[in-house]
Amino acid sequence: MSRDLLSDVVTSALAKAMDGTAARHRVLADNVANVETPGFQRKDVAFHDQLKAALNSADNREKAMASLERVSPFTFLDPTRSSRADGNTVDIEVEMGELAKNTLEYESSVQLLMSKLRMLEYVITDGRK
Repeated sequence: MSRDLLSDVVTSALAKAMDGTAARHRVLADNVANVETPGFQRKDVAFHDQLKAALNSADNREKAMASLERVSPFTFLDPTRSSRADGNTVDIEVEMGELAKNTLEYESSVQLLMSKLRMLEYVITDGRK
């Protein structure tokens, strides 16, 4: 029973979002650390489209949970950035903006998950009265 309370589509989707933003944060931080490395190619992490597709494609809990299990962040070289004379494609201003945006996304997911857990706690403790 308690496993079912914590193994639902919303919790799984939030966990996958947090996994994706954590992976993206590591890659963005690596980009920042290599801003002065000649020839370094900017990388990014994709997971949003997979997560959205998993949530949109399922018409029941079991299918949604199976689809969410397959969501996996993947790192890729960003071909959209132009390189400097030294071949580096990292723009520090862009990276800092992306880090800030990614941090807000992670924190939002954490807050939503905490709200869900607080609701469960309330239901459990109020039921004892």
